[in-house]
Amino acid sequence: MWMSWLIILLLPSVSFAESAVNPSKSPLPYEERINRLMHAVDYSALPTLIDPKVPLTIDFNNKTWTLGGVHQYDAKGNIILEQGRFGLCAELSTYFYQHLNDLPAEQYEFRFASATEAGFFPTYESNHIVLLLYDKEDQNIYLIDPSFHRYGKFRDFEEYKIYGVKESLDFMKDKKPDVTFRADQAMPLMIKQDLLLSFSVVSVDGKFDQDNFLFVITANRRHRTAGLNLLVMGKVNGRLESYESKEFLAEVLAADELSSLHRKITTWLLQH
Repeated sequence: MWMSWLIILLLPSVSFAESAVNPSKSPLPYEERINRLMHAVDYSALPTLIDPKVPLTIDFNNKTWTLGGVHQYDAKGNIILEQGRFGLCAELSTYFYQHLNDLPAEQYEFRFASATEAGFFPTYESNHIVLLLYDKEDQNIYLIDPSFHRYGKFRDFEEYKIYGVKESLDFMKDKKPDVTFRADQAMPLMIKQDLLLSFSVVSVDGKFDQDNFLFVITANRRHRTAGLNLLVMGKVNGRLESYESKEFLAEVLAADELSSLHRKITTWLLQH
């Protein structure tokens, strides 16, 4: 069934309203309930990153880095958001599914969708995850994007392009707590106004070993591909190197967040 109506998602869509929630102003299924959930969550991995219990390990041979204990689950295997509200797109969409899967199955059907979003996640490699709700009675498809607090008919959101749907996400099947990234691959960190902050462990002039690696916080402005490095700490040919855009960081992070981030990255640097 999903393959048949997925074609609808690929057709040209109508105008997009940046204000996000219900741009068409027509009634939406369970709108009040979904909007309450929207306002109870935030797109951020910063609380997880600065959590003292979350370790970071680097595999220089395989050129990867891993954050441990990022995904947390309750006794029933459901995802737990950091501090009850923080997560990235996959965690937030899963959280929404868990809280909405009691909708009548004879009328509604959910799928997770890999999507592009023109503002911050414009390419397939971005792998932004949203939730799609299909109404079998009226054949409408609704998009739920907890990351941006958006809910409405899919055709109202021209900023989104869908390139794959799944019944569940891999990390929920395996219940793996850790997440692994390639060297130079960025992990989204948080969205603040029109900025997306990312965290990565990067190589130095093509070298990625114990003497050449950098922890980097980068800011990307909406609809712009070039990023600005806000914080860089690491080793270049065995020498400790650091750079910080103090004024910019002070604008996007609270003083306690920045202090915790410094401590965490310093700890990881000393461990490697």
